[in-house]
Amino acid sequence: MKLLGNFLASFLQNKQSHILFVVPFALLGGFLFQNLGLFLPWLLGPLFIVMAARIKFEKYMHWPGVLRSLGLIILGLQLGSSFTREALGQMGKYLPLMLVTTVLIILFTIFTAYLLAKRMNISLNTALLGSFPGGLSQMVVLSGEIEDADETVVAFMQTLRIILVISIVPWLVIHILSERASLGITNAGKQTFFLLEYDWKLALLIILVTAIFITVGKKASVPIPFMLGPLLAAALFNVAGSEAPQIPTFWLNFAQLLLGAHLGYTLKVNNPRLFRRMFGMIFVTNVLLIGFCYALTIILVRYFQFPINELFLSIAPGGVTEMAVTAMAVHADVSLVTSFHLFRILFILFLLSPVMKWMAGKWTAVQKE
Repeated sequence: MKLLGNFLASFLQNKQSHILFVVPFALLGGFLFQNLGLFLPWLLGPLFIVMAARIKFEKYMHWPGVLRSLGLIILGLQLGSSFTREALGQMGKYLPLMLVTTVLIILFTIFTAYLLAKRMNISLNTALLGSFPGGLSQMVVLSGEIEDADETVVAFMQTLRIILVISIVPWLVIHILSERASLGITNAGKQTFFLLEYDWKLALLIILVTAIFITVGKKASVPIPFMLGPLLAAALFNVAGSEAPQIPTFWLNFAQLLLGAHLGYTLKVNNPRLFRRMFGMIFVTNVLLIGFCYALTIILVRYFQFPINELFLSIAPGGVTEMAVTAMAVHADVSLVTSFHLFRILFILFLLSPVMKWMAGKWTAVQKE
């Protein structure tokens, strides 16, 4: 008995073993959401159940970033398989639309961030970075580089934004805007559930190319390299004439579980004071932003030959991964949706961010004078 007690004590002290404590909650969330008929069950189920469990059992839980990276690689390969020569040719035509929608969304976000900053008595840069749909990790990192931005508040705002968007947007798309939606992702190519039907030589080659792209992406500080690397590798195979692999349904669900558990583990909503003070305004501003994107979709769909669900997913204020997963679930054009969101992230990171840094520096210099 003593030996068993020592083993359990040693087991609980090992941080890596805490992964096993998260897995049952993630599986429970997936099965529960699936049996309840909820949308994206293997992404949202683990997210909400793990997040709830973390409030009570945080010291026993651990979910390393490598598992998220594995999930991103699997999804990236599937996303990249939709980037055919024809799709890439179509995307070039829509660059002006990507620019216009990105600018309009950013301008509206600036407006709501200004209201939020005034109401909550926080700096405008904090409100902007907490509101921009540019990715949680990227915005938090950027907030550390801008002098008057509060990193904690930015992380909190982005956390709530993601929770709201990932709850509202897929529901709207699946239940309101789509006629042929499914609850989860299914493989649109070869209908296999578990085994990957692909030439082993090509599989080794695409693994090598993926590894190269990921390595280069990390060194170049490219956003989400673990998704973009395999996406580019699969797209390259398609363009070169060697068909990229179609990931079986089981592994797509597995990838979603890895991502959902990661989001549930990392999203922190355990600051009651901050939560109570800011939740209402953040909720309102994000709902307004989603509503603005919806209205923009209704207007643009009259002039562009897009299915309404594809256009809304393309400009909705969600993350690349979440919106791409939703696009796969409703059989939308994944390459189009992914392209719009990548364009927006790159626009914010490489064009808007330097401007914000420069303006923050100028403002600080003026205040010191």
